[in-house]
Order: sequence, then C-alpha cells, then structure tokens
Amino acid sequence: MKRSIASILMLLLVFAASAAFGKEPPKYNWKTATLAPDGIGWSKHMKELVFPEMEKTTKGDLKVKIYWGGVMGDEEQYLQKMKIGQLQGAGLSAQGTVMACPDMAALELPFLFRNYLETDYVRVKMARSFDKLMARNGYFLIGWIDQDFDQIYSSHRPLNTVESFRGTKFVTWYGPMEVEMLKVLGAEPIPVNVPELPAAVRSGVAEASIGPAVWVVGAQLYSSIKYVNPVKIRYSPATIILNLKTWESLPDSYRSDFYTKRMVIGFRYCNLIRKDNERFLQSMIKYGVRRTDMAPGEVKALMAKTREVWGKTQGKLYHKDFLDEIVKLLEEFRAGKRLTLDDVLAMSYLPGTYNMEPGQRAGLEEQVIKTMSEFGLKDGDIITVKRK
Repeated sequence: MKRSIASILMLLLVFAASAAFGKEPPKYNWKTATLAPDGIGWSKHMKELVFPEMEKTTKGDLKVKIYWGGVMGDEEQYLQKMKIGQLQGAGLSAQGTVMACPDMAALELPFLFRNYLETDYVRVKMARSFDKLMARNGYFLIGWIDQDFDQIYSSHRPLNTVESFRGTKFVTWYGPMEVEMLKVLGAEPIPVNVPELPAAVRSGVAEASIGPAVWVVGAQLYSSIKYVNPVKIRYSPATIILNLKTWESLPDSYRSDFYTKRMVIGFRYCNLIRKDNERFLQSMIKYGVRRTDMAPGEVKALMAKTREVWGKTQGKLYHKDFLDEIVKLLEEFRAGKRLTLDDVLAMSYLPGTYNMEPGQRAGLEEQVIKTMSEFGLKDGDIITVKRK
C-alpha cells in the first residue's frame, strides 16, 4: 500500500513538474556569440529585435543563447566554432564580416560612401548578391547591418590634417584594408586583437584608433581619448550570420516567414544603431572629448591620398567586378534614381518561391512605409512610394 501511495505521489510530482515547465522544449537551440558587450548598442537591439523576431517566426520552436562581450573568443574563433558546430551563429564587426565574406571588404574602401542613404540603396539592390557570397562560404546572412561611419580618435594631438597622420601610432584591429590605409597616410599601424585594444590605448602603446562611437563608449575609452575627428573616412558594415546548414535545417515555412521580415527588421535595426552612435558621439563630446573637424581642403586632400588604397587592394582583398557593381549603383543613386517598394519586396521572399499573397504584400508595404517614417525619411529620399 505504501509503495502504491509512493508511486502515485511520484506520478503527481512528475505531472506537476511537467505542468510547471509548460510546453515542450524548443526543437532548435542555437548558440551565437559576439564581441559586443551586453546591453549596449548592437547587442541590445540583437537581443530585443532580431532574435525575438526569429523566435516568433518559428512559433516557439527556436531558442537562441547569446554569448556577449567576447567570452567565446575573437571573431576568427567564432567562425571556426561555427564550422565544427560549437556555435550556430555570430554577430560580427567589420573585421569578422570580411573574414566570413572577403568581397565585402570593398564596402570599406575610404570615402566610397557619402552617407547612409547610399549604403541603404546598395544594401537593397545587392541583397541577393550578398546572400550568394555568404552561402558560397557556408553562411546564411541574417542581416547586413551597420558598424558605423567610423570616427578617428586620438589621445596626443588632433588629427585634422593629412600631415598630422604621419608618424602617428594607430592601434589597428580592423584588418588589411585599415593597415593599407594607415600606411598610405604615413601612420604607424600597431596590430592587436580586439580584446587587447582598450589596454593598448590606455597604456599609451598607441596614440590613435578608428572605430564606432558605441564601441568606444562600451569599452570605456572616452576617458583616455582627447580628440575625435568625425570625418566619414570609411563606412564599416557589420553582419549577423548563421551556419548555412543550421539555416537550411529550418522548415521552408519558417524560412519563408523570416524572409518577409528580414529587410524591414534590418532597416529598423540600422535606424536604432545609427541613433545610438550619434548619441554616444555627442555624449563623449559633452564629457570633454574635443571635436576637431577637418577644413574642406583637408578633406579633399585626405580623399585624394586615400584613393591610393583602391588601387592597392583591388583584386587582392576583393574582386574588381564586385566593386564595379557597387560603384555603378552609387552613380545611379547620385544621378537621382531611387528604390521602389518593388525593390524591397523583391528581397523579401525565399529565393525561387515568390508566392506573396496580396494581403501579405499590402502588410509589408505598410511596414516599409512605417519604417522609413521612423528613419525620418521623406518619400523620395531613398524609396519612391507608388501605390498600385
């Protein structure tokens, strides 16, 4: 009798435990990593926007675990761990992005882009090209996002003339494109891994660095920096990627649903990080970091000098035809051509399965228009809205 009662109690405990845990555990468990510290900029929006949308798309079948702040190593290690299945995804800076997809180095050429309107135009027009490049290397591109139009930071003197770069010790983590640019300017590159960068700046091993405002604040370097030059010397892409096999293991319905959201999620994410970067830059200036703008003539001279980097890296860091396509699109945009809703919609379905219902199309149109409004953009700034 006692044994029967004990058995019944055990069954009740098991039932109660099952009820407490609720529904079945997720079918898909992803581990991802990023250098971004938790709770700031990219990580905040990744946690609050990107992965929750993916979990929602999979109706609770997906759970994403994110390792913040470099606890899983550097970005080269992330890619290695993705290949052997220890990680399924990663949020990458410009450095890691180029490791995953070398041709994306072309996006980082000095003074290639003038503003974010241009990057967004290219982002939409070349979305399929970037997907194919990533897939060729074994990755799925969840999103091409922004690192920033990086600023130039210095601790010893202002760097607001071309001559002032000569002999300056720059800590560099960004990769061969940055090293080549610094050499062209006569600066002295000091290569380090990202985790070592803050110590190199604080200790005086280096006098200057190039990077995004959010990262400078997140690394608490603003107390070691005296000057910032906000010239748009380069645009730096960032990406969120998955192992391609991990992506393809999802049912078509989940992948298709995410595709319909991907472009709008990307725009919203970029809008948030751009606001963060501007806010953090202004906060550093208020804190006491001195803004040192370049005179128009110096900007022109800097553009001319760094143009040498284009010739030195073409065919080595990226393919010429890839850059040619980007330049052609920029010429279109600067001549007045704009995106249409159809351009955005065409990037919002699973390749080879265009079957968007009229209701889906109308809903996506509304999301695009709303997102552009959140950016503070008017009709015709980047997208010309023509309703059917």
